[in-house]
Amino acid sequence: MDDYWFSYVYKAETAERIRAAEQERLGAEMRRISRQRRRLQRHQLQLAPAGLHDLAEIVSCVSSRQATLEWAGYDIGWPLDSDELTRLLHKDENSQHSAWTAWSSNRPIGFATLDFHHNGHVAELNHVLVRPHWRVATTATTVVRQVTSQAFANPDTEVVWLRVYAQDKLRWDAYQQAGFRSAIRNTTATRVGDAMWDQVEMFLERQGADAHS
Repeated sequence: MDDYWFSYVYKAETAERIRAAEQERLGAEMRRISRQRRRLQRHQLQLAPAGLHDLAEIVSCVSSRQATLEWAGYDIGWPLDSDELTRLLHKDENSQHSAWTAWSSNRPIGFATLDFHHNGHVAELNHVLVRPHWRVATTATTVVRQVTSQAFANPDTEVVWLRVYAQDKLRWDAYQQAGFRSAIRNTTATRVGDAMWDQVEMFLERQGADAHS
């Protein structure tokens, strides 16, 4: 009888320890998932119409005339004062133009503009800029995808078109990751510093955007 009772108690205690260990394992897994979800939420980008204050904070990373050329070509001048930045936003009064800020953790981290042509059938993506940080490549691709989605929110838009310097690896890679394809390469297009940079036209059709969303 004593041996039976000892075996019964031992088995019961062992089962309880196994249940407790399993509950601890499940609890640790749930905590890990919760932490991962919070990290993703912190890094999740939210797109909103751009304002002068958030644009000024984003472009603080553009510190030279050469960097301005790489970002915006000759669309705006140097230095980047409020008048130059306002030029990118004033067209907001025109329904064929929009400027967007990407926010992460309540901080403006990216910027881009859209211009619509041919009665809205073609959208031009311009002025993509992302503040440097450890996830800048991933963020740049996400900004491009989100702004492109804004373009295709217009039911008339059939294609999004852009121009990028072939030597601009960050934006080039972001556009390719978002599904854009090269169309035309214009060699020796623009002088950037002491070099001549090639300019490439790229496009993304609505069907291609759905495949890369």
